[in-house]
Amino acid sequence: MKRLLAAGLDPVFQIAPVFRLGDRGRFHNVEFTMLEWYRVGDNYQTGMFLLAELIRFLFEALEIESVGEIGYCTYRDVFESEVGLNPHATTVLELQAVCDARGIAYPESSGTNSLDDWLDLLFAEVVQPTLESVIVYDFPQSQAQLAKVRHDEEYGVSERFELFLKGHEIANGYHEIRDAAELRRRFQANRERRLASGRAWLPVDSRLLTVMELGFPQCSGTALGIDRLLMVMLDAETIEDVLTFPIETA
Repeated sequence: MKRLLAAGLDPVFQIAPVFRLGDRGRFHNVEFTMLEWYRVGDNYQTGMFLLAELIRFLFEALEIESVGEIGYCTYRDVFESEVGLNPHATTVLELQAVCDARGIAYPESSGTNSLDDWLDLLFAEVVQPTLESVIVYDFPQSQAQLAKVRHDEEYGVSERFELFLKGHEIANGYHEIRDAAELRRRFQANRERRLASGRAWLPVDSRLLTVMELGFPQCSGTALGIDRLLMVMLDAETIEDVLTFPIETA
């Protein structure tokens, strides 16, 4: 889709099955359905507003009880509120101490665990269950993935946002990075992290890098998990309740 966007197709979206090896649980199926879209000229604020507008429209059009007004909150604010630490300035030892104090289980051997591993653990266990209807934005710089990084604050932040409804992560969006050299560096760093943790390496998307080098338009992109959204709409207990064939019977 990014290659199509660079070629002049705008806006662009698709609904398609996607596959994520290893993810299986109450809210995860190895194969799931995703709605993904990009729009030229959007920054991450515009992307957040469009996402919120889409969710409101869907609930109203389908005459489903609304999840309420969608709020906006920075990653730092929600993390500090629930955990008591600034995620942009904390350490692994501080985060581990919080896990110990709260009785949160974690791998005893933390040799390959990064600061982000601990942030993710506490966010999932402590913060996320409190997020009823909110878009969280300005994630730590180290969690930029495909997002642009902004350095005009005390700490660099990634212009990335996620929608949470009733404690479930529903969508993930970015103010898309346009720097080919930086994107190449991130791909390489991600490969090294995966290899260090014993996971299979991922090939570098050379075609995407070529598009970046030739010139990629400013845009915001969002990926929304349709199955999880259906879970919220139908008040379902597990993802199997909204799937025809879970992975075990697919």
